Amino acid sequence: MELEGLKIRSFSEKKEALNKDYSSLEQLVQELQNRELPPEVVVELNEEIFRLNAVSDHDLKLNFYVRLVKKKVLKTLHNDLEIVPKNYYRNLWSALGMSVFGLPLGIILSAILDNTASIAIGLPIGLAIGLAVGTEMDKRSLENNKQLELEIN
Repeated sequence: MELEGLKIRSFSEKKEALNKDYSSLEQLVQELQNRELPPEVVVELNEEIFRLNAVSDHDLKLNFYVRLVKKKVLKTLHNDLEIVPKNYYRNLWSALGMSVFGLPLGIILSAILDNTASIAIGLPIGLAIGLAVGTEMDKRSLENNKQLELEIN
């Protein structure tokens, strides 16, 4: 079973954000068409694509629908197949590193040094730890062919 493509649409220059989101979704669908996906995942993704293709070009909520479909496609890929976009784990772990490692480390430093300004010292340390962990996880997903060739913002 093959993954369906998106309907070809043309947007005016006034809808630059919509055009950017739609072209990003088109790239994602084209990338997925080149991959071997399980039939149940293809069926689920095709349902979302059919719903989006049914929406009119002049619908005011088209941008909302495009973002919603992109989010659902990425969530399905991540949950079912563990396929993620480029730098997914790096972006995730940079925030986690600051909150999980950086803040506690900063609080410990501020207690040891008896200076509350030392809390801020832990944040960049946590960021560095998070970036290292996330980059390593991204490398692992690339080696296992579980990474898409495009970066989603």
